Amino acid sequence: MKKAISIILCLMMVLGMSISAFAAGTTHTLTINNSAQGHTYEAYQLFSGILETVSGTDTQVLTNIVWGSAIAGDGYDNSAALLADISAAVAAASDDSPLKKLTGVKDAATLAEAMADNITTDSETLDTLAAIFAKHIEAGKHTGNCAFDGSVYKITGLTPGYYLVKDQDDSLSGEYDSYTKFILRVIKDETVAPKSSVPSVDKTINDTIDGTYTEHEDFDINDTVYYKWDGHLPSNLKDYDTYYYKFYDTLPTGIDFVQFEKVYLEDEDGRVVHEFYDVSDASPAWPAGLNADNQGKNVTLEFTDLLTLYPSVLPGQKIVVKYSARVTRDALIADAMTNSVYVEFSNDPNHEDDGTFPPPTGETPEDVAHAFTFQINVDKYDADNKDKKLEGAEFKLYYERTENDQIVKHYAQVVTEEMIAAGTVINGVAVDADDLGVVYGWTVDEAQASVLDTDNKGAIALDGLDSGIYYLKETKAPAGYNLMETPVKIEIIPAYTETGDEVEVSVAYKVDDIQQDSNTVGVRNSSGSTLPVTGGVGTTLFYVFGSILFVGAAVLLITKKRMSVEA
Repeated sequence: MKKAISIILCLMMVLGMSISAFAAGTTHTLTINNSAQGHTYEAYQLFSGILETVSGTDTQVLTNIVWGSAIAGDGYDNSAALLADISAAVAAASDDSPLKKLTGVKDAATLAEAMADNITTDSETLDTLAAIFAKHIEAGKHTGNCAFDGSVYKITGLTPGYYLVKDQDDSLSGEYDSYTKFILRVIKDETVAPKSSVPSVDKTINDTIDGTYTEHEDFDINDTVYYKWDGHLPSNLKDYDTYYYKFYDTLPTGIDFVQFEKVYLEDEDGRVVHEFYDVSDASPAWPAGLNADNQGKNVTLEFTDLLTLYPSVLPGQKIVVKYSARVTRDALIADAMTNSVYVEFSNDPNHEDDGTFPPPTGETPEDVAHAFTFQINVDKYDADNKDKKLEGAEFKLYYERTENDQIVKHYAQVVTEEMIAAGTVINGVAVDADDLGVVYGWTVDEAQASVLDTDNKGAIALDGLDSGIYYLKETKAPAGYNLMETPVKIEIIPAYTETGDEVEVSVAYKVDDIQQDSNTVGVRNSSGSTLPVTGGVGTTLFYVFGSILFVGAAVLLITKKRMSVEA
């Protein structure tokens, strides 16, 4: 990446050796391996010299080191201010810092030599020096022409020397990319990779706050939904003086925001290293510099400066945010309720904090999660004639769950026509005709369960159900029919297919463990056995059966008399 300062060893004078100078006017090409479009790289010459080779070897050196064209030239000389800032950084550095080796530098030659002897490539010290150099380069004094061929960038026309290579200011605003800067030697054609990194964000969903989060989950209407953001931090986080980071989330129709639950920092091993906020704390409070907001379907969380809010934050860690939401009566049935999140982030480590807020930023691509809820349609018909639909049957719907080693039944509460007529308010909103059949809650008290009755088409529609097993218990049979002795077992079985960020669902239904072709559950009733009507077949059978008993009694009586006479 930064082939840089360690190879400034070539800057050292080689005394007593025979060297030969290269022809003046020789130029080279710098290839930057970056396929992302939109960059405009600039190369600023920091040191210049004469490129020579040691006789009989392949070793090349720069001699007669002077300031490069980006530091000093006709009508400008930024070297004094540069050396003053380096001296200040040296004075502020710890005793074991490599910066201390730069004590007393006074010109281009002594600075270059001290850097070559003491500063290694890819070090934090080199990043510090690159930032200092970036403050003192003369605007517009970059050299070479940057061109992109679709896969790499090339800067041509570079004369031998040492260069600070950086993105042009204000060239990546709003992009999913970040600015870069690095120092390297150019004494021949070179190929490097840019020193830049960008964060990323993942969004997942679950039905419990501390469960396993995935890309999709299914729910009952009125269930609590838990969303999680994983905001990954860039590898070059410490290159920044300040770091802005803001989540933007958009909820879909059918899901409403409730509250932020937890905000914390997690390391690469999944350990919580710092807690910013937890709603379950005794007195939860947002720390200064962490701003939460929700306006309708838009939810945001802003870190004005992560490095100030938690100075010990490290590259490779991630910000984890969990918040709760609720599935509403507007939920889409058997279709994805998709919501998205993206992050706006600081993307210019070269930016000097000048009070501008926010600083230069980019944006991550969106990441999405999907919520689902399902439907059951009941079709009540005569057992001997499927086309004969039965009106007036009454049911209660429930599911079973083991709680404290006992099976507990949870009964559905459903929006009925009576509730609509009465203008019943649920969760602050009056129900209307569109809510008919929506399962809005559950109760363990059967007396509080909704009574579901079939209409003149023998139908009941139930909207807003989670996957799983339910039981439909008949509490009143249609007139002239038997009450069903056992509840109907209904199972909703979704299967998900993921294609990139898209998720499609196909739903299978079973009734009493038999696969169905649709979400319509057929429930049949048999005619009831009642006392026979006069003149009917039942009456005839009754008379015949009575006659047999009479004849049998007469035979028995005659037999007994004969036995008595013989005796």
